[in-house]
Amino acid sequence: MTDREYRPPEGAEPLLEVDPVAVRVRFECHETGQWLQPRIWRPVAVQPGDANDDLAVHLHLDECEGYYLNLTTEEPSLFVQWRLNEDDTGIVVDDDATPPRALAVTASYNEAGRWMDGGARVDRVPMPGPMISWVAEYVSLHYVAEPTKKKRQAAKPSFLPRGEFGAMIERERAAMRADPDAPAGPAASDAADPHDDRRR
Repeated sequence: MTDREYRPPEGAEPLLEVDPVAVRVRFECHETGQWLQPRIWRPVAVQPGDANDDLAVHLHLDECEGYYLNLTTEEPSLFVQWRLNEDDTGIVVDDDATPPRALAVTASYNEAGRWMDGGARVDRVPMPGPMISWVAEYVSLHYVAEPTKKKRQAAKPSFLPRGEFGAMIERERAAMRADPDAPAGPAASDAADPHDDRRR
């Protein structure tokens, strides 16, 4: 999607709060044939849920930038935070054929990044078309991109560093010795080095 698709409809009234959308996550299992990790689970789709489902996608004003960044990628996604099933001791059961448990789902690129920074297991799945339209409408009403700040150019020094000043004086003196009849320049041998205590 492009930036031009995020213009508020004429006369639209922004809703500060919208009802969450109930969802459920579908997982697929792939057998590896290895005893260390006999199977690999991955979320493959987020589907519409019902009132009995614990998961829901919420939209929040402070996540608008994350929604915008997500929607402007080539393939908008939903991000699923999930974990494998554990037995009563808290140890992951490798031979458990029960699908993993989804903990949360978000449409915010930024929120998913914070989950991963905290060490959570997060995978992306394609965002369903109807949900893209739903999130895009919310972004169009609430997101205002921050203007790009112009970098200030570093101020140029009004004087030469002492080392460069001394080198310039030496070049002028060498030129004067090679051609005594040449007119003196602004940095000729008579030029005073402001750092030379002998001239004070």
